[in-house]
Amino acid sequence: MLTKYRFKTQITWLSTGLILLTVVALTASYWLRIADYAEQQIKQQLSSAKNVLNQNLVSQEKMLITAASVLAADFGFKQAIATQDKKTIESVLLNHGERINADLMLLLDLNGNLITTSSSKALLPDAVTAGVKSLPFRNVHAQFLSIGDVVFQVIVLPVKAPRVIAYTVIGFEFGQDSLSELKELISLDVSIAQHDQVLATTMDSEYSSQRIMQEAIAPPSNILLSSDDYFHQLRPLGNSQDISVVLSASLKKIHHDFNQLISSILLIAVLVIVIAIAFSRLLSQGLSKPLNILMNLTQRVGRGDLVIPKLSGDLPREFTELYQSFSVMGAAIENREKAIKYQAERDLLTGLYNRQKMLEVLEASLAEHKQLTLIAFNIKGFKALNDTIGITNGDKILKELAHRVFNFLGPLNTNDIKVIGVSRINADEFLIGVGNQQTAHITRLMEHLQSELDRPYWVDDIKLNVALYFGIAQLDEDHDTDAEHLMRRAAMAVAAASNEQVIVRYYQQGEDEAYMYKLSLIDELKTALEAEDSPLFLNYQPKLNIKSGQVDKLEALIRWINNKGEFVNPELFVGLAEKAGLIVTLTRWVILQVLDQVERWNIQGYQFKVSINLSAQDIQHDTFVEYLLDTIATKQVEPYQITLELTERDLAENENLVASRLSYLKSIGFQISVDDYGIGQSSLAKLKHLPVDELKIDKCFILNLDQNKQDQDIVASTVLLGHRLGLQVVAEGVETKESLALLTQYQCDYAQGYYLSRPLTAEKFIEWYECYETTP
Repeated sequence: MLTKYRFKTQITWLSTGLILLTVVALTASYWLRIADYAEQQIKQQLSSAKNVLNQNLVSQEKMLITAASVLAADFGFKQAIATQDKKTIESVLLNHGERINADLMLLLDLNGNLITTSSSKALLPDAVTAGVKSLPFRNVHAQFLSIGDVVFQVIVLPVKAPRVIAYTVIGFEFGQDSLSELKELISLDVSIAQHDQVLATTMDSEYSSQRIMQEAIAPPSNILLSSDDYFHQLRPLGNSQDISVVLSASLKKIHHDFNQLISSILLIAVLVIVIAIAFSRLLSQGLSKPLNILMNLTQRVGRGDLVIPKLSGDLPREFTELYQSFSVMGAAIENREKAIKYQAERDLLTGLYNRQKMLEVLEASLAEHKQLTLIAFNIKGFKALNDTIGITNGDKILKELAHRVFNFLGPLNTNDIKVIGVSRINADEFLIGVGNQQTAHITRLMEHLQSELDRPYWVDDIKLNVALYFGIAQLDEDHDTDAEHLMRRAAMAVAAASNEQVIVRYYQQGEDEAYMYKLSLIDELKTALEAEDSPLFLNYQPKLNIKSGQVDKLEALIRWINNKGEFVNPELFVGLAEKAGLIVTLTRWVILQVLDQVERWNIQGYQFKVSINLSAQDIQHDTFVEYLLDTIATKQVEPYQITLELTERDLAENENLVASRLSYLKSIGFQISVDDYGIGQSSLAKLKHLPVDELKIDKCFILNLDQNKQDQDIVASTVLLGHRLGLQVVAEGVETKESLALLTQYQCDYAQGYYLSRPLTAEKFIEWYECYETTP
């Protein structure tokens, strides 16, 4: 029912959403069109009003000019002005003003000073004088003039007899009555303003002067979205510079009509939505039945029940075809699941279990608390064999090997030995699990298994003998071991068999713990290399210049105290760093520390050459040379103060690349030394082609030098041949005075060992050095 309800809801939301989208689109369209239309209508109305206003002002101006011309042409008026008969002037102004209904009659002298005035309003003389000063005096012209808070439309006319003897000003008040007449004429509210102050308006009293000016100065950008009741337009009145007229068009009807339109659209939308919901319910009711059938079918398939029942009842043709497609899909999924399951559990080459499936089988066996023995075995030198006979033939041998194991173990499921599983867990590594731990039974099984697998293999009529190594791991007595650990122990046992060159080897207690200890050391070493206060540190062991008796060379030796406060053997963690890919980072750490220390010694006045041990991974790394040069460039250290030590094994690995990079470093000034010479793969004849400056004879020839004649012969000849090749020779492992004397006799260049000094920290070394230098 939940699925059915959701489907109905989706249909309802779909139809409702489409209608809402339509309503929104229509509303937006209407709004845009009406807003544009309303704005055009308002602008057209304002434009018409402006034209009517201008025509009215022009008409009234002509009337004023006519009236003023009559007055200026009156002979008696001219004579009164010429004789300065003030009473006659006032009488003429008053009579003429009454005849033309003028509200203001003024007579000004040639300097614009007021001679006399006649007005229908009580005007203060100062206000009249201030207003007159703004009038320009030239030929006949009309203008709007503000005197106090009263606005007049005035005509300024010169009085000539025959030259200009005075100026007469005739004005009509442009007040509330005039504004009301204009409002009737242009169907808009009209306001008169001087600067930002409204002097007269036809607006309702609820509209303050300040509000009118604010809305006129900043009109709304959108008429329909505006909450204002009027749209104002501010224009200059006539040719006046400080008097303006505000035309105000009402927006109330536009807002009312638009709101009615939106309400109608929303009402229609609500009705359509209700109808759509009703129809969508009916539609979803008709679709829910076949969909519920299909939903139940998919749930069966999802549970793994791939047997599709026959369809009962009539459904639409499309749903019937879909149901039949589910039947076909169920059969296809069943076949594909079988294939996927086989591929997920099996090694595709041999058909044996893969590692993951073997883990599951072993875990299930361990859950039953049974005895369990794992036998791992691999092929000796399988990579070389593959390279010789080809991968295809190598695969044939693997398949034959798996076939023999499977056929041999099949009949062995007896009370004594129960085969739990056989798997191929690596390229040439196989694993057998048997449910028995008794040594006698396992020994007998191994004898028969070896006999079966040691038989020759035939590849294209070629007879091949394949050697195998076997590793055996069994459950602990307390059974406190999971399948993963037991598989690892079996792999460790077969790896140990390969290293020790024995055919069968049992896992020995403690090897797994040692393996886990090494893993923990690797993780701890990563942290130590990244820490600012690293537990890693360097010791320096001095090298005695036998000829001069001075100590001028040192070897930097890395040391580590782990988190438990235990000293970790450098050979152990350096070897782990090489295997874990950390050796480059470790060497860079050493280089930086050594260069910092040599720089401090240089500043203190000590001049030492320091050797740094490198590995093959270091010198072959793409950025090693760049890092070394960039780092030494930031220090007060010369390249000749640094000696790079590599073992014979490191020199032999990728010899051409190593030789080219060492040659470049030597050309810059770095010294190159071969460490542990005498136990590696190279020879003096080979070394003469490498950029080497120094040989270090391995300590195995030096430790008992004073007691072993063979060691004496080897060392003496090595020193001699080294000198013949132009190399300096260093003997490490000098622990007795007699050994040092023999090295002096052989003319060895440098001696290094406990007889001279153990490795010391930088501070302790300086103390030792000062004492050594001052000792006779």
